[in-house]
Amino acid sequence: MMKNKISVIVPVYKVEDYLHRCIDSIINQTHKNLEIILVNDGSPDNSGSICDEYALLDKRINVIHKINEGSSCARNAGLDIAVGDYISFIDSDDYIENRMFEVLLNYLKEHELEIVESIPNNKKNLNINNNNFRIEDKITTFKRVIQETGFAVWRRLYKRTLVEDLRFIPKIIHQDVFYTIDVLNRVNKIGICNTKFYNYNMDNESIIRSKYSLNKIKIGIMATEYIRNNTPKIKQVQEVVNNYVNHYYTDHYFLLSRNKNLDERNLYRKKLRKSVRKTLNKENCNLRSLLVAYMSPKVVTLISLFYKKFISTR
Repeated sequence: MMKNKISVIVPVYKVEDYLHRCIDSIINQTHKNLEIILVNDGSPDNSGSICDEYALLDKRINVIHKINEGSSCARNAGLDIAVGDYISFIDSDDYIENRMFEVLLNYLKEHELEIVESIPNNKKNLNINNNNFRIEDKITTFKRVIQETGFAVWRRLYKRTLVEDLRFIPKIIHQDVFYTIDVLNRVNKIGICNTKFYNYNMDNESIIRSKYSLNKIKIGIMATEYIRNNTPKIKQVQEVVNNYVNHYYTDHYFLLSRNKNLDERNLYRKKLRKSVRKTLNKENCNLRSLLVAYMSPKVVTLISLFYKKFISTR
């Protein structure tokens, strides 16, 4: 058991309403050999004090207090001190089922894997209850992760030797995209535990779900181009990548059309339009992508604003 220590890294920021539930779900795991690293990212509420209270009650808990720099830097701070044989990331407004680490670790060891994942318990997966296990090859995993936008790092348990030299890009959103692409490029197979062990919270306001901004489009494009440039150059993968780019850039084009003050000179929309045209095919062709590819920005803006007004009055 001493060789099966899991370092659980939890970035903490403005989650006092959810933090007890999160920490309780970790300390009550059936697998007890844990190093629980709570990283208080300069939280202005009582989250830091809650972390300290738990550290007094459970010797497995290590608390880091740092200035606010975002979850990427908080995760890196945890990685810098982690000593476990395996690494897990948990978001502090979420919580996990009490057998998650036991089951995932058993699968990882039994099949000599470096990474295994479960599925989140959210609205998207309400009807999934078959609790089976399978092993995917690298190509299948890349296709699935991109199709499902399953980049979140909290859904996986990692062998430490796989990721000990990897760090998250500081102070950016969509950090999980870069990290997950890098990880998947290092493995030839991955275990999938089709059990809803991870409970994902949609109630808490996060930076991803916050107000649309120029920073979001910049980092969004950067992350999308990273997927393009760092996935296997195999036809079946690139087809999935093209569909992802088309869908994602079409969404951003319409968002910019509704927030035209962010792109007054139409620079970003020109870039997005060019990519949408280039990736357009029978599979991803729909009214929205056709409007982006062939209608003028003014027309798309009018349609977007009309749609926004229509939705707000319903």
